[in-house]
Amino acid sequence: MNPAPARGRSGGPGPLSASAGVSAVELVGALAILLAVGAAAGAGLAHLKSVLSVRSAASEVAAALYRARMYAITQGVNVGVKYRFREGGYEWALYGDGNGNGVRTAEIASGVDRSLGVLATWGRNDVRPAIMTGASIPDPDGSGRLSGSPDDPIRFNRSDICSFSLLGESTPGSIYLWDGGDRMAVVRVYGRTGKIRTLFYRRGDSRWTK
Repeated sequence: MNPAPARGRSGGPGPLSASAGVSAVELVGALAILLAVGAAAGAGLAHLKSVLSVRSAASEVAAALYRARMYAITQGVNVGVKYRFREGGYEWALYGDGNGNGVRTAEIASGVDRSLGVLATWGRNDVRPAIMTGASIPDPDGSGRLSGSPDDPIRFNRSDICSFSLLGESTPGSIYLWDGGDRMAVVRVYGRTGKIRTLFYRRGDSRWTK
């Protein structure tokens, strides 16, 4: 007479029975699913980090412009935000108009337009003032492709100074930001209204979005 098969404490088949086993094929399948989920999660986190980095950098630029505009309105003086590229990075400073003709680079150099004591360096490495390379970028105003030198991300007419009048009007222009990958932002200032607007762009898209 053959001995009875081994059973677990609950009376069911023992732990070594075929019904409780896991084949090598099933293990490989489960591992593949886990790896796919992990890769998707990693890609999602990288995407989110890129979006947040570009948006926070654009917010910093807009905040500096808002600050200059409010100073001009509350103090009753023309104020300029002067951008400079020095020692491998950008910095910006606020200057007050000393003779009523607006803030100008030559008059900053001569001391006519004086510093308001606000100087900040661009300390971020994830996003910087720059224009994306290797792509055909649309103009934010929808008029075609972005023109001008890709080495010129700060564009206020032919200057790198954004000036605000005591009435809140502004030099029209744009500041472009790039994360070095597939995302950009542009902070645009509109002349008569002094309105500040931020748009975003992803490589390959046909237009900028809010």
